[in-house]
Amino acid sequence: MPTDLDRMFTALGRDADDIPLGDPSTARRRGEGRRRARFIAAGLATACVLAAGLTGGSWLARDAAGPEPVAPPPDGPVQLGPARPLGDEIRYGGQQVRFGLTAIAGNRAYAGWQEEDGTLRVAAADLETGKVAWPARTLGEFDDSNGIIAVPRALLAIGERNDGTVPDQQLYVVDPDTGRTRWELPFDINGDDLLFYDSVLVHVTEAGAISARDWDNGKVVWDEAAPADPPVASLGMYGPTDAPPGSSNSAFPAHLSDPRILQITAGGALVVRDSATGAVRSTRPGIGIGADSHYLAYDGRLYGTHRGMGPNRVVVAEVDGDGAARELSKAASGRSYLDMVPCGDDRICLLEGKGLEESTEIAAVDVASGREIWRKPAPNGAQQLVPGGARVLVAGMAGTSGETSSALFDHDGTQLLGEADQRAALAWVSTGTLLSFGNGKLAAVTAADGSRQELGDSPLKDLQTPRFCSWTHLRLVCPGLTGFQVWDIAPR
Repeated sequence: MPTDLDRMFTALGRDADDIPLGDPSTARRRGEGRRRARFIAAGLATACVLAAGLTGGSWLARDAAGPEPVAPPPDGPVQLGPARPLGDEIRYGGQQVRFGLTAIAGNRAYAGWQEEDGTLRVAAADLETGKVAWPARTLGEFDDSNGIIAVPRALLAIGERNDGTVPDQQLYVVDPDTGRTRWELPFDINGDDLLFYDSVLVHVTEAGAISARDWDNGKVVWDEAAPADPPVASLGMYGPTDAPPGSSNSAFPAHLSDPRILQITAGGALVVRDSATGAVRSTRPGIGIGADSHYLAYDGRLYGTHRGMGPNRVVVAEVDGDGAARELSKAASGRSYLDMVPCGDDRICLLEGKGLEESTEIAAVDVASGREIWRKPAPNGAQQLVPGGARVLVAGMAGTSGETSSALFDHDGTQLLGEADQRAALAWVSTGTLLSFGNGKLAAVTAADGSRQELGDSPLKDLQTPRFCSWTHLRLVCPGLTGFQVWDIAPR
């Protein structure tokens, strides 16, 4: 499955013991059995998870066809204000809830939750007013849930059966205007890939069969059987204009504006397809780097990391070029790459270490030359990199207590955060400003120098950390014990 989804599910499992809604054993199952635990950024506008599971996106335009993407959040610092509730809390209703999640797309704020009897429900609020856009809709009963995903054309929700059914998961495609289920798709979250384009949802099975489905009715627009040299990874190409910083589950949105599908085959070839027709645009050998490899396609380049028994290295290839991939970086013996993101023009940042709790470092590498520009120690428990322009946020959880740990590095490797924010969960709201959640307080952090402006009490002071919230630079949406709430964070 693509990195954006993997990150969400990895984070769901990582946070399971700390979710304050219901019995944590039910949430812990969410992290089990994930065959492809990827950490390379490729992301999703519903669930890029920061240290504490923050998610979000920032599309603020909408028409009759559903929310459509517009410009990314502001480039540079923005002003923020104290959190002010909009409307009343939208109650889950029914019985006790195991956990709640949120997502944002267009002028809709969504919530998804699972009740103790396994019932999976979703609801929506108007992002401008905080009032109910459509009430709770029941999707089905499941043993577990794998969350929600908000994309321009639909809200997606995933249920997990755990009863021997193959495939084990059910994907619901929900109309963003009405909450009506348009269609459903059985799929395998551990082996299949899902890619979200303007016109179609692309589904690639673990065996390599590929199909593209219409967002409105689920009809197959085009499909192909599994080839003799099947794909081991399928992903989309992202670019700087596709990347609202800190959008849910990574620095990249789920929506893909570039129409290409990139597939790396078991034999190491790169196959480039057109998402609208399925036609193969090009095929090139010498790109894949082994079965246990993970990929990121960004701004015309394809990056790969290998984490198997062989050499742990990063390679790069020009998608429209020729020849094999070239080595960009190689980890020392016994060390591995935990994450990789673009962090400035022609630059990639790598999170490297022996494990989450020992000797983790972040390095910036010049892509053209392969030269390491700087290398710095990362905070204990570092798990993820989230870029904001040329700066990069490092997020993680330190120690057995699961305390949040954060660091923010400038383009030259300078660590910018003060002590209070190093122990807080942070989220990009623009390339120049972050929201900081810590000790029941909300603050705005200026990325250029790490200066902090107190904004008052956090809406989440009773939950301690902003798990499963979503945001734009104007709104914050968070799940609580009994419902979800929209908050205005615009300056007064």
